[in-house]
Amino acid sequence: MKKENIYKICIIILFALNLIQMGGFLIISSGPPRFEGRERIEGREGMQRSMNNKREFQGKATRMLELNKEQQIKFSEFAMAHDIRIRAMQKKQRELIGKYFNQPSDSILDLISNIETQKIKFTQRHLNDVKDILHKDQYYNFEQFKKNALEIILK
Repeated sequence: MKKENIYKICIIILFALNLIQMGGFLIISSGPPRFEGRERIEGREGMQRSMNNKREFQGKATRMLELNKEQQIKFSEFAMAHDIRIRAMQKKQRELIGKYFNQPSDSILDLISNIETQKIKFTQRHLNDVKDILHKDQYYNFEQFKKNALEIILK
């Protein structure tokens, strides 16, 4: 058998294997991968869902921590201030990320990193502020509250 015929047979076999493999992927695959975590929904619907989730969590938190009316008011103020500040930092961070991809530089990366550090530190201060309004007999639920809050933050 000539070399030319061997090459043709090899090419045909490889092509057939490729078709079988691609067909297998198409049959087995159920579509593009889905990202775990927070859904990003733009516009009014996304904002409404976000607000509902925050109100729901605040309600759970006030029950979990057994807050009295005065503590609930302070907790709501803390939560609102935290939300406003974090949103502002996230907005600035998104702008910087867009700027980085248009014109990459280490200084922009440093700014993005600094904002992330500020968000983490601010959230830690927020959690400390919440703990500070608690009475000693309410501390036992604080760790569970913190765990639940971090699950929401890290979604």
